[in-house]
Amino acid sequence: MSDRREALKRVIVDLNTQADFLLPNGAFPVSNRATMLPAIQSLMQWARTHAVPVISSLEAHRASEFQKGLPPHCIDRSRGQQKVPCTLMPRRVLVQGDNTFDLPADPFRRYQQIIFTKRDADFLSNPKADRLINAQRPHYWIISGVAATHSVKSLTLGLLARNFRVVVARDASGFWSPTDGEHAFRQMEAKGAILATVDELVAGLTDQLIAERISAEQALSEKPEIELSAHVRALQEKRRARSSEKASPTVSDFIPKHLIRKEASANGKPRGLA
Repeated sequence: MSDRREALKRVIVDLNTQADFLLPNGAFPVSNRATMLPAIQSLMQWARTHAVPVISSLEAHRASEFQKGLPPHCIDRSRGQQKVPCTLMPRRVLVQGDNTFDLPADPFRRYQQIIFTKRDADFLSNPKADRLINAQRPHYWIISGVAATHSVKSLTLGLLARNFRVVVARDASGFWSPTDGEHAFRQMEAKGAILATVDELVAGLTDQLIAERISAEQALSEKPEIELSAHVRALQEKRRARSSEKASPTVSDFIPKHLIRKEASANGKPRGLA
């Protein structure tokens, strides 16, 4: 099997891995930056080696946007907005957000990495990114980046709602509060996401979990048909039982109802013809 066909098993979505979040002098570094950055490096090196397609987001803000008490970060064309070098693939293209659906034709044939600018916490609100993601049918998505409590969780829940299989690279996902981060991971797992470390991904353990999940899904898809057949048989048996128990017809069964007097005798039977 070629690297390209092998790569179609999975697609990485790399969210907001930028200098302001991950470097020591960044404007708004995540609290687990020291452990997250090596995990990101390992994940991206694995992607290069195995030609795994990568969809990336580049958070983009205007300087006038910050009104929520957050430090200004990822300002357009600033150094802090730049992706950290280890997250960049040799063959890549930057797609600007302009509220249109225009995309390069079959972009992964020409590029390994498609980078979208993002001005909203919800990556799928970008129509171009949404279109590209809907066009892919990998065995599973791998989600990583900043932040687990916002962009990572939003995208994970969005993909799960579309019946995709999702793996969240836990140690390659950043947060500012460990408590909030853990809560976000539990929420994603409760909705059906698989939580894995980068080491588990690289070792192929996640592939085994996904294979087991696919087998379980196939078994479930066949089960309703079996249950439906049993249900139909049960209904047929009930109808036959009712038919055999039905009393022999009387004369009144063949008389049109409008010809039978509506008054009833004391025993509740019709009195006769009108």
